[in-house]
Amino acid sequence: MNLENGSSDRTQFLIQEWKTVIETQIHFNEMIIRARTTGVSVVMAVYGAAALSIGQYPGKVINIFGSQFHVSAAIILFGISLLAGIFCMDYFYYYRLLLGAVERGEEIDKAYEGFTVGSTRLFGLTTKISNKVSRPRATTCLIIFYGIPLIIGILSLIYLTCFYCVELSAGFKI
Repeated sequence: MNLENGSSDRTQFLIQEWKTVIETQIHFNEMIIRARTTGVSVVMAVYGAAALSIGQYPGKVINIFGSQFHVSAAIILFGISLLAGIFCMDYFYYYRLLLGAVERGEEIDKAYEGFTVGSTRLFGLTTKISNKVSRPRATTCLIIFYGIPLIIGILSLIYLTCFYCVELSAGFKI
């Protein structure tokens, strides 16, 4: 069980650091999942409010630079802005924190690759997970996760600004 010079204290310190790194990875991962699920759920609710406003108030318009747009276009624009803010916080902050913790875990895995207690190999979890889900793959999943609601918002905004006719919709009653 001793790692160097028969030092049990050093071994205990190493195992404690490894545990801390794993716990940090779990913590950042949980934060990211919470931020993503809550954030995208709120954005989709904002899009839903825009759809509701079209049905409930088909003639409600706002004037922007001399052009009339249905009020739902502003609601969708708010949703897209919210999505962009959540993406930036996620990708440029939380995701980077997680990657830092993963890199430290991989350093420990590599440095103590052959370290065992009895027949049990203690290190290697972070490296195994990283090999299964590469950084490019994780980034691709992240972009798809945020890209789908972004595309929905952009297509809705294009429809509302280019094809939705306020005059016809206001006169149409079911």
